[in-house]
Amino acid sequence: MNTDSIVHLEDLVPGYPVLTIKHPKCNGQIALHGAHVMSWSPEGAEEVLYLSPDAVYREGKAIRGGIPLCWPWFNAHPSNPDLPSHGLVRAQFWELESTDVTDDGVVVKLRCDSEQWSAVATISMGSSLEVALQSTNLADDPLLVSGALHSYFSVGEVQKITIKGLENTNYLDTVGDHTVRHQDGVIHIDQEVDRYYDSSGSVRLEDPLKNRTILIEKKASPSTVVWNPWIEKAAALSDLPNDGYQNFVCIEAAITNDHAVAVGKGESHCFSTRISVK
Repeated sequence: MNTDSIVHLEDLVPGYPVLTIKHPKCNGQIALHGAHVMSWSPEGAEEVLYLSPDAVYREGKAIRGGIPLCWPWFNAHPSNPDLPSHGLVRAQFWELESTDVTDDGVVVKLRCDSEQWSAVATISMGSSLEVALQSTNLADDPLLVSGALHSYFSVGEVQKITIKGLENTNYLDTVGDHTVRHQDGVIHIDQEVDRYYDSSGSVRLEDPLKNRTILIEKKASPSTVVWNPWIEKAAALSDLPNDGYQNFVCIEAAITNDHAVAVGKGESHCFSTRISVK
């Protein structure tokens, strides 16, 4: 199969390179900025990920939507509030290491290195989508790793979706005062939601308006984050339409800061998510 006819690297805006993938198994886009999956649709299906029409494409600004990579910490830095939220790499350009085209899809590897660590993102795009993020410690001291594969899923209307797989699970509710709660049944979204579930299992997103179920599986991820900003916070985000909250929900494979992994000198750690449509 001719790689050049399947994968194209071109600037979305000047100085902002994006890989466009047109394969018999799928279509998609990956920005080198942040190693960020912007879109993915398997053969015969509509777009699975939500990308804000008001997203900003410039160095130093994370893309609103798709799958941002939050690393090597999740949310605010646990000890230094002056450091950027959600880590160091989602707003940097990554190096494109390789693209491999097969009959089953496309595998893209990107890397972002410093003197102390190396991060490698492997994105496998075909009839399913898998994103894996590997951390390698190049320093003498342990590297403390947390983060998230911050997946935005396109939905018909957020109030009508059902999220299954997190029943009977404790979670940290971070809306207002941080409170530990228990999830008794399935999840319905009818208000602002920002929850960190203690769950390493898979989740099913059922969307009656789009007549589909999205299966979100993961590995080496002890936490699942569910997020929707709802009305007031959506209006405060300049890169999201005021009513954009209605059209997505984030269900994230995560390592929250309280579950951070200590990676020793010369060692690596990898966590991943796999997304498929039923």
